[in-house]
Amino acid sequence: MDGRKKYRARRAIAAVMAALMLCALFAGCEKRQIVAGVPGDGKQITTANAVVAEFCRDYKPGTSEDLREYSDMYYPAGVDLEWSYATADSPLYAFVVVSRHKDPRAALAKYETAAGTGKTGESNEADVTGVNGEAAAEAQTGLTPALDPDDTRRYVTAGTSVHIDDLLVNTDYYWQVEAVYADRVVRSDIFRFHTRHDFRTLNVPRVSNTRDLGGYSAAGGKTVRQGMIYRGANVDGANADTRRVMLDELGIRTDLDLRAPGEGKAGGTSSPLGKEVNYVNISAPLYLGIKDEEKQPALAEEIRLFADEANYPVYFHCAIGRDRTGTLAMLLLGLLGVPEDMIRRDYEMSFLSYSGSADKTPVKTMLDGNFEPTLAYIKTLAGKTLSDKTVSFLKSIGITQEEIDSIRSIMLR
Repeated sequence: MDGRKKYRARRAIAAVMAALMLCALFAGCEKRQIVAGVPGDGKQITTANAVVAEFCRDYKPGTSEDLREYSDMYYPAGVDLEWSYATADSPLYAFVVVSRHKDPRAALAKYETAAGTGKTGESNEADVTGVNGEAAAEAQTGLTPALDPDDTRRYVTAGTSVHIDDLLVNTDYYWQVEAVYADRVVRSDIFRFHTRHDFRTLNVPRVSNTRDLGGYSAAGGKTVRQGMIYRGANVDGANADTRRVMLDELGIRTDLDLRAPGEGKAGGTSSPLGKEVNYVNISAPLYLGIKDEEKQPALAEEIRLFADEANYPVYFHCAIGRDRTGTLAMLLLGLLGVPEDMIRRDYEMSFLSYSGSADKTPVKTMLDGNFEPTLAYIKTLAGKTLSDKTVSFLKSIGITQEEIDSIRSIMLR
């Protein structure tokens, strides 16, 4: 009797295992019904357009002179994700989730909770029946990427591709397709791609010369955080599309305006981006003007703003985003330990924009007459590295070691 019970138990266990194997095989077949096309799984891609890619590849001081056309030439190319279906029938539409998180759907659920949508990232019966791709797309509005450190995005399409802009650079992204058919939902495997270590330029409507100050390699094997500090030209012409990008997508909290009061809209009571943005107007020195002791308190006030994490993300600008903005960027990047060559490249990127090149001043004139003398002055100060020398300068104008440590703690990873 005991032998028969053991035999039946073994048979039952074997049947359960066989059922589990069949389920796993079926699930695998379901996933393999969706095949990644472009980029191929695990591939490295560039988010830069052809002009910026050439600027990066062939750079030497003055490279932008031969490339510029006195227009905004820096817009990112973005990324096209493409896939195919290995089924006879086609889905009604598909959700595509893209995230830095290795499990995009788990990140989406967390993200939607943070955004207060009340969604869980799961499809339900209402999703499958009676909803077309256009209506589904409308249902997904209201999510705010700035709330999510995993940079999670959700797209809806009736086709087999989506276009993505403003990805972080030098970053692994994971993506998954969820195809909704009339009678079922099929999810793909999780695919991966890596963005190259390019400039993270941005396309902000009605604002020129815009880019992330992050993504650069720094001393000690660290990297300057992306999505924290942005630079560019003035935002006086901001409209609803500008605000959608700057506020909803980039999450700007502080508008640091380096212009003199009365210059454009500088000195007003609020930012053109909206009253919810912290507007700070400090008339900044530029280039060797940083040596002027009368202007140094204002410069210290600018730097001090970056020591308070509550101010981030920060968008700082002057009129055209090149001179006063470039001077502050030089000091911030120097403080963070970014190599001299990359600071120079960041400065010169402005000449690939309309606002940064509108005065048609030769690039060599700006480099030799302004940027290089300012950098050379900083390099005369005490310290072994450019970062040390920048710190020496900042301490000389009143910035404390505590404030320096705070900026580095916020901005370096």
